[in-house]
Amino acid sequence: MGMKNIRQEEIIHNLGFETLNEIQTVTAETSEINHNILLLAPTGSGKTVAFILGFLSHINDKDGVQVLILAPTRELVLQIESVLKKMKLPWKVNSAYGGHPFSVEKKNFIHPPRILVGTPGRIQDHLQRETLDASGIHHVVYDEFDKSLEFGFADQMEYIRRKLLNLKGQTLVSATQNIEIPAFLRFFDYETLDFTSEDSNLLSLKQIIVPKDQKPEGLLQFVNSLDTDKNVLVFVNHRDACDRIGDYFRILKMSCSIFHGGLEQNQRELELAKFRNGSSRVLIATDIASRGIDIPELDYVIHYQISPQENVFTHRNGRTARMKATGTALLIRSDQDKLPEYISEEPETLTFDKDCPVKTADWVTLYIGKGKKDKINKMDLVGFFLQFDFMKKEDLGLIEVKDYYALVAVNISKHKQLLKSSQGLRIKRMQPKIEVAR
Repeated sequence: MGMKNIRQEEIIHNLGFETLNEIQTVTAETSEINHNILLLAPTGSGKTVAFILGFLSHINDKDGVQVLILAPTRELVLQIESVLKKMKLPWKVNSAYGGHPFSVEKKNFIHPPRILVGTPGRIQDHLQRETLDASGIHHVVYDEFDKSLEFGFADQMEYIRRKLLNLKGQTLVSATQNIEIPAFLRFFDYETLDFTSEDSNLLSLKQIIVPKDQKPEGLLQFVNSLDTDKNVLVFVNHRDACDRIGDYFRILKMSCSIFHGGLEQNQRELELAKFRNGSSRVLIATDIASRGIDIPELDYVIHYQISPQENVFTHRNGRTARMKATGTALLIRSDQDKLPEYISEEPETLTFDKDCPVKTADWVTLYIGKGKKDKINKMDLVGFFLQFDFMKKEDLGLIEVKDYYALVAVNISKHKQLLKSSQGLRIKRMQPKIEVAR
């Protein structure tokens, strides 16, 4: 059952789209003719759906893994898997990545998926232990290929490529044009689809100037001047700056999340969840957040520390002005900071009200100590929380059910009463821990 047997209209409907965009249409059509594609596309352009549509028509009725998607981070693997499942395709989809129980993945491969998404290290591990049969894989996608090389996954990808003996097509996805394609990929006769300059005119670059020793205050003042429904992503160059600004914000009661490679995976997932559901108004992050994470549309990307590398600057800005929407990239500069050479014109300097009070978030995230593996779903949680007279539907926000726990956004004015009322009560005969997520 290939794409010809799947109505494209159903996929579009399942994704919640009205129609496909140009990158998705062109990639799907080109992949019918040429099985080797170099897809150059910025973050937020719809590239994940694009490369998925590119291989669907090649999947057949034979058992076993037929398509392998490699991604450099756990977050990106989970995001791709989420898109695939949202499409409601007629095939099994699984993921494999570090931090996920190897035994669970091995069990999944007893009845293997048609589509497998994984990190290079974990896929190599399965191939070496012979828990994954790669003989049926005919298409491979290297998402964020440039980032995979940057993260040092070349050896793992070379090992995997040597094991794919029946490969018929490869798709390399990159957000930058200047990439070197390693010889070990044996990537020949490919067609390049370049969408990297499509949305550049939708991004507005501006700046605010602050005294050298007052950058944290300047950042906080700017965020306070925005409406509470505005999403802000702040980029720094180093994780210590990330922690330092986060501590400063929290001391002053500004809700924020931090995100960098020094955090444990579970904590990183929680920080992103709080930003997605509005419990955190601001996400402060290193460049690990510039690509491959699932966060909402952004109104502002703020460069608290400007990267000396133009390609990093470009990736950061790719988090806003996405999918033909407009967005603003903002530089926070001290009066002594010089612009990097790649910014040729002085950006417009913004003025804003510096005396606005700190605006708290409208939501708080509750942790529920049971999840999918305990047969808990979203409707179970909705029913549980709405049993209380003081709770209304609008008091519940985004609900995310993970394998072993769930996260629920609750109106901040109701959460203390809700915690008190729910203690000791059962959900499906279970008495899970319910507390504010930390």
